[in-house]
Amino acid sequence: MTEKEREPEREQRAFLFLVNPKLAYDPYPDWQRWIPQLDVGARIRSTWNTGARRRGMAAGDLGVVVKVGQAPRGAVALVEICSEIHMGPHWNPLARSRETGYVDIEFTDLMELDDPVPLSMLRLVAPGVRWTPRMSGTEIPLQVVLELQRLVRR
Repeated sequence: MTEKEREPEREQRAFLFLVNPKLAYDPYPDWQRWIPQLDVGARIRSTWNTGARRRGMAAGDLGVVVKVGQAPRGAVALVEICSEIHMGPHWNPLARSRETGYVDIEFTDLMELDDPVPLSMLRLVAPGVRWTPRMSGTEIPLQVVLELQRLVRR
């Protein structure tokens, strides 16, 4: 294969994912189980909804999971995306669409759901980011996730 035939290497991207304990998924039991597992080096994988996004995510991209819907709101996890978007049954039976997008993720950092990196701190780190959009899948600057990694790993 010649240089011209090679695909250009894709740049790493970053995205927001949301978790709302007031909706169909109660994250508390999973977080209570996952935090101690991650602390001892276990790999924690899950599948997460991508909102209206149907393309543009790939293995190696990064993400921030933000708790919305009930206080305290803020970043509760950092993740690495492990797949491209795939379609599956919508998690919300009342949704207009029967299907929605999902990606496989691996949690790299988990914060207590009742002690997130607060929205006020997130807004200082990245004032231009809308931290509480209506759905997952919003692209954010990669540098924002890298800065959050530095903050939570101190």
